[in-house]
Amino acid sequence: MDSAVSLKAGLVPLTTLHFSSNDLADIRAQLEKKQAEAPALFRHLPCVLDLSSLDPNLLTLADLQQLCRDCGLLPVAVRNAGNEWQAQAEALHLADLGKGTSRAAARQQDTQATDSGNETSPPARAVKIHTGNIRSGQQLYNDGDLIIFGMVSAGAEVLATGDIHIYGTLRGRALAGVKGDESAIIACQQFDPELVAIAGQYRLFEEQQEQRQQPVAVSLQDGTLNITSV
Repeated sequence: MDSAVSLKAGLVPLTTLHFSSNDLADIRAQLEKKQAEAPALFRHLPCVLDLSSLDPNLLTLADLQQLCRDCGLLPVAVRNAGNEWQAQAEALHLADLGKGTSRAAARQQDTQATDSGNETSPPARAVKIHTGNIRSGQQLYNDGDLIIFGMVSAGAEVLATGDIHIYGTLRGRALAGVKGDESAIIACQQFDPELVAIAGQYRLFEEQQEQRQQPVAVSLQDGTLNITSV
């Protein structure tokens, strides 16, 4: 008889929330602002709460979790939780992911792994190909990479957990790496968007930008979106 349950290790990228204030009202205001600017990012998005800068004497983890849920986020774990947070995290059934690793340290580990011959390949992503324009008010999503042969109109939205490649004009919103994959990219033949985002880092375009109508590639490096003409 086959087993009813099997366990498989896998890499699941998650968005991490870093906090610079212990004031719940300030945190709510910032999250609601980001939610209004990029609502697709805040639609049942699983996330990790980095507690390294928070004081347990000034707020509770339960209040912070509820605030995140009110803004469309789904906290599933904590990171950098000291002993003072442990009981609260356990009571809320939040996983403890231990201490966080800085991006610089992560890059150094990657370099060491490559130098020692232990280079690993990322898991393959599913690819969805869409032929035709995405009209205003429409939304297209794929759990993996998304390839579009057509235009993304103003008021339209395309989302992918992996890369987004648009063989046409991007005039609406493109959100790649929506589950936290910071290696995701956005590429298009003509760039004139309302918004682009990678792994929760986003940029709004209310005025014309210098790369307008040019082929560009958008990537995320050290938490900053880089928009490069290609």
